[in-house]
Amino acid sequence: MRPSDSACPLTQLPQELLDYIIGDLPSPQDISNLSQSCKALHIKTIERLYNHISLTWKASDTTRPLTVDSQHAAQSLRPNLLLQTILAKPRYAQSITHLKLQSTGFRGYWSTWGVLPRRRKPLVKRRPDAAKDWTTEKQRLAMDAVHGVRLGRQRDGHADAFTVSHQSWYDAVLMYDLDATIALLICTCSNLASLHLGFHIGDDVVFIPRLLWSLPSIEGTKQFPRCGNLRKTTLGYTRIIDENEEESDMWSRIDWLHPHLDWRGYWAFFWCPIIQTIEMNLMDEVAHEGFQMMEFPPLCSKLTTLRLYESSVTPDTLAKLLSYTPALKTLDYEYWTTHEDSLDCGSLSAAFDVAKSTLEHLRFVSQMKSPTVYEDSLVSGMCNFHDFPVLSSLQLPPAVLLGCRPFSAPRLEESIPSSMKKLCFTDDFFGDAWGAEELTSVLNDFVEGDWGASSPQLQQIYVAIDREWLGEAEDDCLRKLCEENGLKYEL
Repeated sequence: MRPSDSACPLTQLPQELLDYIIGDLPSPQDISNLSQSCKALHIKTIERLYNHISLTWKASDTTRPLTVDSQHAAQSLRPNLLLQTILAKPRYAQSITHLKLQSTGFRGYWSTWGVLPRRRKPLVKRRPDAAKDWTTEKQRLAMDAVHGVRLGRQRDGHADAFTVSHQSWYDAVLMYDLDATIALLICTCSNLASLHLGFHIGDDVVFIPRLLWSLPSIEGTKQFPRCGNLRKTTLGYTRIIDENEEESDMWSRIDWLHPHLDWRGYWAFFWCPIIQTIEMNLMDEVAHEGFQMMEFPPLCSKLTTLRLYESSVTPDTLAKLLSYTPALKTLDYEYWTTHEDSLDCGSLSAAFDVAKSTLEHLRFVSQMKSPTVYEDSLVSGMCNFHDFPVLSSLQLPPAVLLGCRPFSAPRLEESIPSSMKKLCFTDDFFGDAWGAEELTSVLNDFVEGDWGASSPQLQQIYVAIDREWLGEAEDDCLRKLCEENGLKYEL
């Protein structure tokens, strides 16, 4: 028999064999290209295409998720359309493991007139025609899905699946409510491993936290299969920054956006049983006391990576949060504060100490708006990491590690652990206490000293700056000094 006689068209292969072939394709784009080659292959690969879902839309008065107004259209159109699709095709929902919903173009909405609080109660009254977009069959599917979760309050021993905090989950889904839509998406996609919400959820969030808080904190239970596979979540306006964005734009988000965000919709993800990575903006406000509201505190025993961007979380609140993360290895903490007093490194050190036995990588950045204290008092005290047993990567301002008074600063080897491999000094934003001369002097003393004995694993020293911090002469001097002593230096 000739080889051509034994050839079988790809479209005629058994689905199991085709799935095996698709599994070896290196990227979702390859599967997409294969799916578009012919109708028969599209039918055979459609479920695999739902493995990684990414929806992006530009924010506008008709799509932004922060307000509901009688003149505005449905605020969660794209996510809601996805929900309608997977309710009709449950096998598609089972295929989804990575879900990314991204809204861009928020730059014009960081003022008091642009960011309005979202109120849920008048939702139906303001948009009475929205539900007509749902067909009768789709409405039945939505009702079955909501009822199947059995999330709501108890009535005569039975859960009212439709009402959460006096709000109808079913009605909210049909009205394109963002919170209700995302909550039902999470429930429906039982194999979801990664969730990326590239927008702010808004205020008055009730369905997402009620869903996640219902997850027991006791490991090993199988009573709540929801979110059982969720390992990574990214929430909020994290790193969606225009190239020309200025610092004032960032502060506008802190000043005008954060007060309208509901902490419950963000902190609730710490209740996911096997969550490993969390990246989000977090607001402090009443969140610290919010932990006391839960019947079970979060126990993030699997959480290894926590990144808080443009965060208003205070060091005291961070300490409380880290007490629930016994396996944390990577912490990226940005602290933005409008307080006019100094940064208290005592509280900051106490927070870091909670995770010091497991922490391997730490990045800390602080932004202070219009402080009124003197430059040499912007930081109170300093942080010491000498007894952190496994810390290998450290990135922070010199003022936080060595204080605001260079002439009385401790020696560098007294402040970093013997496990350190990479040390990076960042632009400190705490005045000019640490200039080129002061920083060069400290690094010179360290490199010319017996650093090999105190930090035997150290490999690299970085200086990451946003301004002309080190001159060319200082840069060349430090580079040569590090290279002569077996260290890699980067600016």
